[in-house]
Amino acid sequence: MKTYNKGEIIFSQGDKADSMFDITSGSVGVYIAYGTEHENRLAVLEPGQFVGEMGLIDVCPRSATAVAMQDGTVLEEIGQKEFSDYFSDRPERLLQIMRQLSSRLRTTTEDYKAACRILKSMKETQDKPETRSKSFLGEVKALLDNYNSTMNLVNQYSGGAGFFYPFYSDQF
Repeated sequence: MKTYNKGEIIFSQGDKADSMFDITSGSVGVYIAYGTEHENRLAVLEPGQFVGEMGLIDVCPRSATAVAMQDGTVLEEIGQKEFSDYFSDRPERLLQIMRQLSSRLRTTTEDYKAACRILKSMKETQDKPETRSKSFLGEVKALLDNYNSTMNLVNQYSGGAGFFYPFYSDQF
């Protein structure tokens, strides 16, 4: 168990991933582009949740930065050996990890569906600029900013093999 203070970085985007963390107390913020002008908080995780499990499972560099959100955040680090032991000793924890990953994937799918609806609406109104509202354009800007951040990560970790066509939200 290790205790972190508010603002302390647990791991950084791009770091080698050889463990995950079980949040025992406090909370952890998960960010892409942490500390830059493009910083985007993806989630706030609470006790009973895990952070860093993706990198431990797929053995890829960290896809985001994890930061303690409050003083006294306590995390239990789980390495490959301990994680492998979950299969025989703690299968209920594996189910909990799978549910958490499934929930995150579901959220990503809902975000994707919302982006598709917005893009469809944009296409339908492209010849009628007077029908565009500021709130609509704000939604588009937020989605495009998130898309660009995510796709930059894909390109970074795929060695540029990802197909990334940037959308420039500053034109909205």
